[in-house]
Amino acid sequence: MDKSAKIYVAGHHGLVGSAIWNNLKERGYNNLVGRSHKELDLLDPIAVKKFFDEEKPDAVILAAAHVGGIMANLQYRADFIYQNLQIQQNVIGESFRHGVKKLLFLGSTCIYPREAPQPMKEEVLLTSPLE
Repeated sequence: MDKSAKIYVAGHHGLVGSAIWNNLKERGYNNLVGRSHKELDLLDPIAVKKFFDEEKPDAVILAAAHVGGIMANLQYRADFIYQNLQIQQNVIGESFRHGVKKLLFLGSTCIYPREAPQPMKEEVLLTSPLE
């Protein structure tokens, strides 16, 4: 992708999003766009459409999500899936409608083995029942 391409990094303040943002900067991509949750509520389809209408990104990296720890996920299962699906629908949908050339969608889950020794090594992934 051209170094001058406008790249929207959704979730650029988060753990993964900020690492992607910094990596892109280090590699010479300087036309990056990011919005905090206060600036752009990704749950709001009208706000997301307006953002895409105004910014017209060439590429989108979707690293934004409603996140929490294991207890939060257990207590508020429906809230997490509902909000994350809404974020995904809004950002992916507007990316499609606005002809975004490249879209990178990131997702994660608790996939580490429940009984894995700590600190965990990569070799133990998927070796026992998941957390």
